[in-house]
Amino acid sequence: MPYSLLLFDYDGTLCDSRQAIKHAMRRTFEILEYPAPDESLMEEAVGRGLLLTEMLLWLHPPGTPPLPAIWVDTYRAIYNSESEALVNVFPGAEQVLTTAAASGKESIVISNKGLPLLETSLSRLGLRQYFSLILGDAPGRVLPLKPDPAMFTQVIQPRFPNVSLAHTLMIGDTAPDLRFARNCGIASCWASYGFGQEADNLPLGPTYRISALPELLPLL
Repeated sequence: MPYSLLLFDYDGTLCDSRQAIKHAMRRTFEILEYPAPDESLMEEAVGRGLLLTEMLLWLHPPGTPPLPAIWVDTYRAIYNSESEALVNVFPGAEQVLTTAAASGKESIVISNKGLPLLETSLSRLGLRQYFSLILGDAPGRVLPLKPDPAMFTQVIQPRFPNVSLAHTLMIGDTAPDLRFARNCGIASCWASYGFGQEADNLPLGPTYRISALPELLPLL
């Protein structure tokens, strides 16, 4: 079935930010004078698609919840100043987005990452022009993030009232993306080349599975 509204995750789907995330994690622990987090735990945290606060608490020295605000503030400052430059576009992203735009499809980024950073990063990478809407975490945010469907039902659907659920596709690499699609009642495409693990994602029954972004082209 051809899809006319494409919802893209950012981390691990459009962009390879693994090294950027891990660099910011290491530097955050360094600045706050804690031992560097275990590499395998960082990989697991990235692969599970955890929210930033969840990821930091996952790696934070045990016995200290709630997570002090300085951890999030430090991470974001490091990511903005040092890590974003380490982000690269996955092969085929521009080809897919160009094809989608040429055939009249609408593309949206919906991420749990900070909205200002999404705008900055997508602009630097030359992708911002392809998206009619960018959704992410922002100061004063009221609506919950993925996998809650609120961003879809209260922001995306009112913006595109003529696009049916049957013609909407969520493309993402981790379980929160696939749960988001299921909660919205739309088809999902698991980007298996990204950060998520098969054991976490296949049980969620994605409609499609791709091993590279150009494999989306037949769905357009």
